[in-house]
Amino acid sequence: MSMNIGMARGSRAVRKDPACGTCRKKCRKCDRTRPICNRCKLKGLLCEGYPPRFQFCDSTSADAAIGARAQESEGRSLPSTREPVHISNQKSPASAQDLASSDSPSHERLSPQTLLRDPSLTSPQEPLIDVPSPATITSYPVDEVLLTNDSQRLLIYFDLDLSPHLTIAVDGMENPFRVHVLPLAYQHTGVLHAVLGLSACHLHLSSSGAARVEMATALQHRVAALNVLAILLGKEEVHGLTAAEDEAVLAIVLLLVLHDICELGISSHAIHLTGVSFLCGRVASSSAASKRSRATMFFLSALSWLDVVRGFSGAEKLTYSEDVRRCILDTMSPHAGLHILVGCPPAIFYRIGLVIAAAKRHLEGSLAVAEFQTILENAEAFLRGIDLEAIEYPTQHPEWKQLAEAYRHACLLRTMRWPDTFSIPCEDGRIRESVTAIFDCCANVPMGSSFYKRLLFPLFLAASDTSISYETHYASLCIDEIRRSTGFRHAAMMEVLEGVWEERKRKTRGWTNVPWMEFTCSESMKQQHAYLFF
Repeated sequence: MSMNIGMARGSRAVRKDPACGTCRKKCRKCDRTRPICNRCKLKGLLCEGYPPRFQFCDSTSADAAIGARAQESEGRSLPSTREPVHISNQKSPASAQDLASSDSPSHERLSPQTLLRDPSLTSPQEPLIDVPSPATITSYPVDEVLLTNDSQRLLIYFDLDLSPHLTIAVDGMENPFRVHVLPLAYQHTGVLHAVLGLSACHLHLSSSGAARVEMATALQHRVAALNVLAILLGKEEVHGLTAAEDEAVLAIVLLLVLHDICELGISSHAIHLTGVSFLCGRVASSSAASKRSRATMFFLSALSWLDVVRGFSGAEKLTYSEDVRRCILDTMSPHAGLHILVGCPPAIFYRIGLVIAAAKRHLEGSLAVAEFQTILENAEAFLRGIDLEAIEYPTQHPEWKQLAEAYRHACLLRTMRWPDTFSIPCEDGRIRESVTAIFDCCANVPMGSSFYKRLLFPLFLAASDTSISYETHYASLCIDEIRRSTGFRHAAMMEVLEGVWEERKRKTRGWTNVPWMEFTCSESMKQQHAYLFF
């Protein structure tokens, strides 16, 4: 579909590179140097920066936009995504900028330069492609992207096919990806590209998707989303962001991380999660708690959960502060956020976060072994004593309690492995008790249930902590069903599991225990990636 992106709407032409705010007010020529105009700098004036081309709408207008788009889609009689649909390898707006390699420490704040230059942020599987320039991306209206049939099909695919796999979808509960993400996608270019990239990736990896959309399409949308994210972060460094822009940044990062999980299950250097930890901390510690939108709290809880999950493989990877986890514990209702996203009760999430944070301080040398041991003992006592009947669950479905029990024992397994992950064999009675409990929970939840997919992480921990053949076989069957039903292949997770099982059989290293963490973040590994299970 041919369209002139540079054309303005109506009778007025709009420049792709507008003057800065100060030069516009003074009606003088601007040299358009970014992020600060040199003319303002020479004259000692405060440069007001450049206007963003994207716009945000409130929730009411967003809902209206969704309805209008739905009617428009019906009017065009777009084919269903459940039928064979061929999606062309559409080009994102491109420029001559190339992605150049740069190593970025995992603790650094995510910068626009890092986003544009680190090749690990695009895709571990695909070759590098040109990055759209900021001027091109910001002048690429959402409406024109939405006008393409390919984009409409991917949005429908996200709504009908993909979003139910991203949360626990049962009657009586809203789907947060439909309620919070889709409205933003219709209002914000960066969120839209992130949604389209994730949808294209998931569709391509489905059983019949390779013939319907190319992986290059997913990569192009991913790079476009990264570019918009870089622009937002550049603005944040100079002028700060509005609450609506904060929300867009969190949404883009969450979708990019889910794209990583969909593709391989590894987030290279975990740079997306780490890079917005400062923003999550600021949102959580804000005194204006009543002004936090439900969407912001959902994004905050999802990102914080993924931060904790990566901390399971190595405590040094935990980045978000206790304030963020406390904010989620104190403000999230059982009918929104973390609980309906993964099925883990917030109290258990908060407690294991304390344990991982203590393990990180212990690794850094700021927490003595005796103090760390006390924290571990208190956490184990809490997890064993928590009354799951007293927890308020989102609905009356009995599967919530099964998920809570599975996560309780998953956290116990990780807690018992500290401070020395090699010391306790998997045949130990306490380890066996938690492994068996997790397998029992899996047996109590129907495989066709929407709850079943959220047993993946506890299943992985139980499977990595057993040496009994029929248990590893059962775990494989359960995990394979989750991979098949959700379309997420979890290749990295399976590689870790197979490595653990092989070492338990061969016993080539003489270890008392074979910690799965050694296959994700041991000292012998050159690259430390975040292994994510969702």
